[in-house]
Amino acid sequence: MLPNTTPRGFRPTNPFIIGHPAEGEHFADRVDEVETIVRTMLDPSSRLVVYGERRLGKSSAVARAATLAREAGHDVAIIDLAKVTSAEAAAQKVLSAVHTEIGRRWTDTALDLIKRLRAGSISLTGGVDANGQPTVSFAVNPALSGPNGQIFTEVLDAVEAELASRKLTMGIALDEFQRLRLWCGEEIDWPLKSMFERHRHIAYVLAGSERALITQMLANKKAGLWKVVDILDMQPIPNAILAQWLVKRADDTGVRFERLAAASVVLLAGPRTRDVVQLARVLWDATTQVGTATSADAVAALDQLVDEQASLHLRTWKTYEGKVHQRLLALFAANPSLKITSAAVVQQHHLGPKTTITRAVGSLVADEILVETASGAYVCDDPFFQRWLELNVFEDFGFPIPNRTLSSRDHAVAAMLTAMG
Repeated sequence: MLPNTTPRGFRPTNPFIIGHPAEGEHFADRVDEVETIVRTMLDPSSRLVVYGERRLGKSSAVARAATLAREAGHDVAIIDLAKVTSAEAAAQKVLSAVHTEIGRRWTDTALDLIKRLRAGSISLTGGVDANGQPTVSFAVNPALSGPNGQIFTEVLDAVEAELASRKLTMGIALDEFQRLRLWCGEEIDWPLKSMFERHRHIAYVLAGSERALITQMLANKKAGLWKVVDILDMQPIPNAILAQWLVKRADDTGVRFERLAAASVVLLAGPRTRDVVQLARVLWDATTQVGTATSADAVAALDQLVDEQASLHLRTWKTYEGKVHQRLLALFAANPSLKITSAAVVQQHHLGPKTTITRAVGSLVADEILVETASGAYVCDDPFFQRWLELNVFEDFGFPIPNRTLSSRDHAVAAMLTAMG
């Protein structure tokens, strides 16, 4: 172990941040992706869909691009639809985000936008914030919002008209845009297509994580968005690049991550950036006193993180108590490629009728507990839940608990270390 180089009595801030979009030095790689998003935000004729699995850093990439676009003198509003449950609430978010972005310079923005919408469909309330500055809030009248999310596109039409009247442009990012289909159905695709074709003053970035649904919206010739938008399919950051970033971020705070330790973090946490950063965060905390993190420390950090989240994992497990789901989770955690409906497997593990098995697997996928890979295997969406199953469930099913310790002789580790140089 090497001594910590941090000055005595000073504890640096953990450089691995989770819980909000990564910014500045906390943002890992994605240079090309951010550049593509920035170009879109600066060009009002552009429409870009950014999609990929969850926790890959899409929201952080969009936020980083928005920062760069603003630094270049362009307005950008980001609307997060992840927790919105209706078209009316989405319309309110658009109005609030646009007003927040440009209202400081356009004192009459709120009133002008309201005037462009159907009478009574939107109301405006004034107020004062904690600093004594005037604020406004918008409210949509559901009774006058129109069918199939009409109010949502009408609000964006109003923004477009206001921008046109002022001879200005703006970038709008809709995060988790595919949720529009949950409230409005497939019919929303065509109003969106028409809106994109009409608007000349708004650049659109649409980001989403439900790959199957988004692919359906983009690839189906009968869907409204077919060949209407550019596509950025966000893939995992290459392992070696992510591992190098971990080493540098830790080194900047006087904590040394051995290359093998960084490689272990990347492989233990899986391909999703946020999971890697979350594990690195725990590893950094555990090694600030000794100064150096080893591969064994990475495995210990994994089990510590799993233990800290144990109550959440137990709650997930108990959700399926008394159902075949629990047995399926254990089986797939032990062997993701298992042919779960083969006669031998069904008989050996007492899984019941094949229709019951198929429904249960579908339910676990819909609940985002399992993810189907391109090869047809089923893996845990959360790598830390996977490890919880190994430590707490495997013995009950007669499975050995895997030893997660990695060595430089492992093929994947050796390949990553070679790529790291």
